[in-house]
Amino acid sequence: MCHAAQLADWKTSLHSRAMGPGILWQLRTMDQQHGNDCLRCHAPLAEQKALMAIERGWPNAPASAPPPWVSGDLHLRGLVCAACHVRRHQRFGPAIAATTGAGSERQPHGGFVAEAAFSDSRFCSTCHQFAPDGRQVNGKLLENTYEEWRASRHAREGRHCQSCHMPGRRHLWRGIHDAQMVRGALGREISVSRVDEGRLRVTVVLANRDAGHYLPTYVVPRILVRVYLLGRGTHVLVGDHTIGRQLTVGLDKEIADTRLAPDARHEMQFDVQVAPGQWRLRLRTEVAPGEHYERMFADMRRRNPGLDDATRATLDEALARAVNARYYLEDVEVAAPAATGSDARAVAN
Repeated sequence: MCHAAQLADWKTSLHSRAMGPGILWQLRTMDQQHGNDCLRCHAPLAEQKALMAIERGWPNAPASAPPPWVSGDLHLRGLVCAACHVRRHQRFGPAIAATTGAGSERQPHGGFVAEAAFSDSRFCSTCHQFAPDGRQVNGKLLENTYEEWRASRHAREGRHCQSCHMPGRRHLWRGIHDAQMVRGALGREISVSRVDEGRLRVTVVLANRDAGHYLPTYVVPRILVRVYLLGRGTHVLVGDHTIGRQLTVGLDKEIADTRLAPDARHEMQFDVQVAPGQWRLRLRTEVAPGEHYERMFADMRRRNPGLDDATRATLDEALARAVNARYYLEDVEVAAPAATGSDARAVAN
């Protein structure tokens, strides 16, 4: 009631869905220790852990029902306000912004403690950075976002996580699932030159132009880039590239790591044989935010036919959500020049 704008933004964020079917089906197969390891970031409040322990019948579950001020579904609401703003029953937050309107001096509940930490990347690192001795594959932590940022120019320029993911202090936390965020971070251009009458040379440049960490930073997403040759009656795939860190479904072996470090770029160049006529080249970009989950969830379904009905139904919902999260950025298209030695270029906005 007091923070309606923040609540509305939060509802659109992944923080509000941190306890979706993707983790819920896994919790149904875990003991309390492993479950609490996940809840530490996905539903970190003590009340949330207690409710999950009651639901799952874990040891040390409270013997009594939750008090009336604790909602019975609090453990399903993900990363809620108190996870960031309450410690030891005291409220914390950023200093009041200079743009705050009149009446901000009225502070209910005894006021709050202003902390600079709310504008510092270290605040986010609690969940978005594994400890140095955390799980690694091929000598690299599975989650290393904070350290990637620390090594970037964004850190040197004083641009913290909140600068991009909470613009104007809005509780949005957009990332790989958001086309606008990816569009701003990923530079894409395609150029084509006429080598001779029957051959075109195609060059594609992909760049991490504004993400202060690897693009994408985590092991789950992949960005799939494909180049098509278009002409009369022709629509042919002539080149492709994947941006991402691909691991086996068991997270025990790295297949490839083609992510773009901050300010890094990847160039691919190849020749295409063409017949006489007018030709166009199209650069198509598909973002698969849950690509690893697509493979992992499908594999778990195949290998575990004995899952109970409720767990299987939750797993199926998680798989469907991962697949349906895919989307395309706007295509980038360029017409091939007719004269030998000439070229043309197109850049994504």
